[in-house]
Amino acid sequence: MPAQSPRLPKISVIQSFKVAAELGSLAKAAAQLALTPAAVSQQIRQLEEQLGSALFVRTQSGVMLTDIGKEYLRYVTEAFDILHLGQQNLRHAAAVPKLTLYSLPALASKWLLPNIAQWREQCPDIDLSLHGTHTQVDFNATPADFVICFGDDRYPQLDKQLLFRDEVLPVASPALLQRYVGQDVLLQAPLIHLDWGNEGRFLPDWPSWFQAKGMDDPAPQPAFSFNLTSLAIDAAVAGAGVLLGQRRLIANELARGDLVIVDALSLPLSKPYFLAWPQRSLSQPGSKALINWLTALSS
Repeated sequence: MPAQSPRLPKISVIQSFKVAAELGSLAKAAAQLALTPAAVSQQIRQLEEQLGSALFVRTQSGVMLTDIGKEYLRYVTEAFDILHLGQQNLRHAAAVPKLTLYSLPALASKWLLPNIAQWREQCPDIDLSLHGTHTQVDFNATPADFVICFGDDRYPQLDKQLLFRDEVLPVASPALLQRYVGQDVLLQAPLIHLDWGNEGRFLPDWPSWFQAKGMDDPAPQPAFSFNLTSLAIDAAVAGAGVLLGQRRLIANELARGDLVIVDALSLPLSKPYFLAWPQRSLSQPGSKALINWLTALSS
């Protein structure tokens, strides 16, 4: 037989193979596909020539798959399943409007998710797809309709809505505080640090807090450092140390008693959070409702 061709067989040829393999008969496959048995036989022969392998063994009662045929059927079945799934998803997308919101991961997990049920109550007919990312969102290369960003400098050409300004204050778990009864926990307990890279200059750190408090920095001691705010919050809840937590992002942990405020002094972040979007997003069903919901959530 000739060497394997890099071209994919026609979908109609692959479909004839699949039906014949499932029914074990070229004649039955022809009847189901509204073709003649000779046409199905010719398609199978073409497919075998293109693949360079025999797919069927002809028998008196019909056809049986060869080992190569069985392997090829597995791939064909998987491909058709994916096509059917894609078709269903496209029909669903056409029937149900969807908005796609990109957000910083910590905002998505610690601020949006605890309130996500409100969106379903307000807009039961609009699907919401939430993506967490730290990278710049390319609205021409992604399905994004909106993005929640830190500061407004990264998206100068987009429309924006101010959401909120945040602040940090020292918090710790009750279990950690019990280990330092009678001691100054801020000077004795491990401190949790956040590394935001280039954006770190806009986030108050421990030296800034101690300076504002009029205290000397504590003596060097073991500490934890994280590049994700959500990880730092989870570490504080686990009793790993004292965290300068963002008030908006630790609201639920404070309400549940998982974290306790160690000192009332708070320091503001240097930039606020914004919701940003290209003008075309306003033509999407539910877009104004999303802007209003996030604005109300921020108040």
